[in-house]
Amino acid sequence: MDDKLIEQINEKTPIVDLVSEFVSLAKRGKNYMGLCPFHQEKTPSFSVSPEKNIAKCMSCGEGGTPINFYRKIKNISFEEAAQDLAIRAGIEIKTQKIEKDPNKPFYQLMNEVASFYQFNLKNSEKGQEAIKYLYGRQMTDELIQHFRLGYAPTHGQTLYNVLKDKGYAVSDMILLGVVKQSDDGSYYDLFSDRIIFPITSPKGEVVGLSGRTMNPKEQVKYINSPETQIFKKGQLLYHFYEALSEIRMAKQVVLYEGFFDVISSYAAGVKNGVATMGTALTKEQTKLIKSVTQSLIVAYDGDSAGMKASDHAIPMLEREGLKVEVLMIPEKMDPDDFVKAYGPEQFEMLFGEYTKDAYQFRYDYYKMGLNLANANDMKSFRQKVMDMIRNSDASIKAFYTQKLSLDLGIPLSEFDFKRETERKEPVIPKIEKPRMLNRYEKAERHLIFEMMKSKAVCGKVMKVLKPTDFADHITASIRTDIERYYYDHQVFDLNEFLDSLNAEHRQYVEGVLLKDTYWVNKMSLDDTDIEDYVELVKLANVKRRYVEIQTHITQIQIVSQTLIEERDRLMGILKEKP
Repeated sequence: MDDKLIEQINEKTPIVDLVSEFVSLAKRGKNYMGLCPFHQEKTPSFSVSPEKNIAKCMSCGEGGTPINFYRKIKNISFEEAAQDLAIRAGIEIKTQKIEKDPNKPFYQLMNEVASFYQFNLKNSEKGQEAIKYLYGRQMTDELIQHFRLGYAPTHGQTLYNVLKDKGYAVSDMILLGVVKQSDDGSYYDLFSDRIIFPITSPKGEVVGLSGRTMNPKEQVKYINSPETQIFKKGQLLYHFYEALSEIRMAKQVVLYEGFFDVISSYAAGVKNGVATMGTALTKEQTKLIKSVTQSLIVAYDGDSAGMKASDHAIPMLEREGLKVEVLMIPEKMDPDDFVKAYGPEQFEMLFGEYTKDAYQFRYDYYKMGLNLANANDMKSFRQKVMDMIRNSDASIKAFYTQKLSLDLGIPLSEFDFKRETERKEPVIPKIEKPRMLNRYEKAERHLIFEMMKSKAVCGKVMKVLKPTDFADHITASIRTDIERYYYDHQVFDLNEFLDSLNAEHRQYVEGVLLKDTYWVNKMSLDDTDIEDYVELVKLANVKRRYVEIQTHITQIQIVSQTLIEERDRLMGILKEKP
C-alpha cells in the first residue's frame, strides 16, 4: 500500500469520530481529552487533536494517526486497519488486491445464531426460566448483555427454520455444527434447553458456541460446537476479544479455567480475564496472550487438579517469555464459588496476598503433602526443585538451593548443582505390543464401536444387554456414556462425545479404542454379526457366573468339611467325658 493511499485514508477518517467509538471524550479548548484506552488511569491524559488528526496519550505515549490508533485498539495488522478504514471512508483500493476472507459467510451465520439465542433468552417462556437460573448465579442484566448469553429452546427445529427462512444453506449449518441431520434425513438443532455462551475469535467474530445445562442431575454440563474451520478450541480463549481494552490498560491477562470464573471475575471488577475451554493450555493460546501482554496471572481452581494444571502450564508460558504469577484461591475453591461465597471485594484482595510468583508456587506445590523425613519424598522433592531452577538465572538458583538445603536439613556443600541440574538423556520407554483380545473381549469392544456409530444399534444393544453383562469395567462404563450421549443426540459426533467424558474415560477412548484396527480401518458389522456378538457377551457372562458360583460352592464345601471335622473332634471329646 503506497504512502499516498495511506495519507488519503488518514485524511478521510476524522480522528475524533474514530476515537469516540472507544473512548468517552470531553472538549478541552481546541482538542478533546479522555481516559487512555491503553493503560489504567484516573485523570484523562489521552489527547485528540482534530486539527492535526492524531491522538496521543501524554502519559504512556500510545496513539497516532487514525490507521495506527485503529490497528492498536483492534489488535490487527496495519494493512487490515487501513483496509477497514478505507471501506468506511468509501475509498476504493484499486491498486491493492484485497483478499476477501473466505470465512466471512460463516461468521455471519454464527453471529445470526448467537443473536437468535440472545433473543430467545429474553423473549420466550423457557428463556425467562433460564434468566432466573442466571440471576440465581448472581448474574445481572448488564453481565448477560456483555457476555451475549442466550438460551437454546428444547429439542426441535426452531433455529434450523429461522436460518433457513433467512436464506442460509443447510450445508453451512451442518458444517458449522449448529444443526444436525438424523438417520431419517430430517434436521434438528444441536443445542437443546441450554444456556448458550458465544465464543469469539481474536477479531471479535462469533466462531463457536458452548451450551450449559441448567439441570443439576445432568452429568454432561457443557456441550461445545464441534471443531470446524473457524472454531478450533486450542487456538482460542474465551472472552479474549471482549477483554482486549482491559488487558491493554492492566498490561496483564488473568487466565481462568471456566466461563463462569471469567464472568464472576468481571463482575468483581477484574475485567481482564480469559479462559481456556475444557482443554489444557496450548502453545497457540500462549502465543495469543503474548501478542497483547507480557504478564499473566494463572487463576485456576484451588483444588489439586487446578494446581496440577497450573504447574503444567507454567513452563509453556515461560518459554514464550511471559512473566507468570499464580493466584492461590483459599479453601480449594474455584473463582466463581469464591466470589459468590465472599464477595467481590474479598476476591480483588486475593490478587495481593494470595498471588505467588511461578517459582514460589511450584516450590510450595512440590512440597505439599510430603514427609521430608521420608527418603522417597525427600528424593522426589529435591529432583523436582532442581528441575524447576535448571534454566533460571544465578540468583534464583542460589535462593532456591539454599531454601531446599534448609527444608531438607542438608548442608549446601552436599549439593552438586551442576550434576543435579544437567540435562539427562531421556529414557525411551519400551513400547509394549497391544495384548491380543479373546473372542469375548473382542465382541464387547466391537459392539461398543457399533453403538458409537448408530443410535439404532445402541438402542438394540441396550435392550438385550445390561452394563453388568460386560466383563471389562471401563468398557461397561463407556457403554453407559454412549447411552447417556444419545439421550440428547440423534447422530454420533466423536468430538462432542469426547467432550462429554470424564478424564479417565476420554483417555481410554483416545488411547485405546480409537487406535483399535477395527475403528482405524472403518470396519463394520451386519445385523447377524451384532446378534452373534450379543450372544457371545451373554455366554461369557454365563461362564463367569458359573465359575463364580462353582468357586463359591467349593469354598462352602471346604468350610463345611472343616466344620464337620471339628464337630467330630468335639463329639469325641464329649464321649470320653462322663
